[in-house]
Amino acid sequence: SFYKQRSKNLGIKNPQVGSLVVIQRFGGALNLNVHFHSLFMDGVFYEDENQKQIFKAIVPSDEEVKCLVHKIKIRINRSLQKKGFLDTLLIEETPLESALDESPQLALIKSESIQNRVDMFQRPVAIGKVWNPPFEEFSGSRCAVSDGYSLHANVKIQKGKRESLERLCRYIARGPIAKERVSLTESGILRLQLKKAYTDGTTHFDFTPQQFIKRLIALIPPPRQNFIRYFGVFGARHKNRRTITALARPKQEKPKKKIQYRTPWAELLKRVFQYEVNYCDHCGTKLTLVACITSPLVYRKILKHLKIETVEYEAKIPRAPPINDGFESDDIEYFDQAQAW
Repeated sequence: SFYKQRSKNLGIKNPQVGSLVVIQRFGGALNLNVHFHSLFMDGVFYEDENQKQIFKAIVPSDEEVKCLVHKIKIRINRSLQKKGFLDTLLIEETPLESALDESPQLALIKSESIQNRVDMFQRPVAIGKVWNPPFEEFSGSRCAVSDGYSLHANVKIQKGKRESLERLCRYIARGPIAKERVSLTESGILRLQLKKAYTDGTTHFDFTPQQFIKRLIALIPPPRQNFIRYFGVFGARHKNRRTITALARPKQEKPKKKIQYRTPWAELLKRVFQYEVNYCDHCGTKLTLVACITSPLVYRKILKHLKIETVEYEAKIPRAPPINDGFESDDIEYFDQAQAW
């Protein structure tokens, strides 16, 4: 909506935006932390007089990002209120199991995971923690926070940087757990290494096997949910999707493939038998294929003219399969293959 409104203010008619969203359910400590990774075209596409797709770049400012967070907060709270998840806009929470129609035990597991707690809402054992730093809200360019809603919009991939775009896509679509960061201690405790140390110095968390399994249970997504979603011109049914996505692909000339022929039979004979059949024994020049003669009348006439003595062999019918002991060839219909083996 932001991109469309900005483009209409610039006099652009029928602007088209495009984005994709990857929904992630996990945090760095394998805790339940639902958040959205979104990739937006930093602008809009529109058609000119010749029906050609033109791109107009639109870069949001810091103040516009703050306004976006405020609007997102209002609309999400309003939507949750209509569905019965919030009683008022003051975010008075309803019981989780009744709101999500889940069992009390599963709701308890998810509540503990959301707050990064373990059994009875106790803090997990932290390794490397040295102090309790004061809480500081995240801040930066094109970043804003409003009542728990945060938006970080300062990552931009320049045009033509396909490797950087692929690296960003791999990051937002990564899995929740890496095996190399999970180890088992001698006492049977599972130790999880954080990808990045916390500001208080925490580098690892220790879990009992039961606590670790509960963490994994909380990360299981609900059924029949798509976690990669496409919007606007990137949608599967958009009429301009093929045209617009083709503009992002760099035009590369297809390299001419060198035709690889099979190894000639004469070359194979030379390698195996060390006999050169490509050259004449009399003159030493290389032999060339003139024709393939299969008619007996023609090749007999040629050989007779060249006074070359030859011996002809009549082609015989291939022999039948060998008869096994105790098997008569006349009793084919009663043949038992398993018994013959």
